[in-house]
Amino acid sequence: MRIGIFSDTHANIEALEAVIKAMNPTHYEMHPRPKNFTVVPYQSTHNTGGTMMGSTPGNSVVNRYLQSWDAHNLFVMGASVFPQQHGYNPTGTLGALAYWSADKIKKDYLKNPGPLVHS
Repeated sequence: MRIGIFSDTHANIEALEAVIKAMNPTHYEMHPRPKNFTVVPYQSTHNTGGTMMGSTPGNSVVNRYLQSWDAHNLFVMGASVFPQQHGYNPTGTLGALAYWSADKIKKDYLKNPGPLVHS
């Protein structure tokens, strides 16, 4: 039996290791998070970019409503619309952008399909 443990807490490391030893594995590794853990080295581990949002087709792939400049019926919801990782988890910002886009789609695009922003 081989067990790999990647723990985020120090509170139960000793108890966890006792359980692992009782299971008598052929090999095990403990990788506890350092006590002085910082997220700074990991700030940009969320993948972003690729379909940047911008103000014109010349500087971006999608407009401010996440609508493709080239195909008005294509909306891109995701971190690919950011030009770069801004330093922390983008989930909240992505949720807000998706809501912003969905609201515009519902209120305007479905009634009159076409570009939501004219360049």
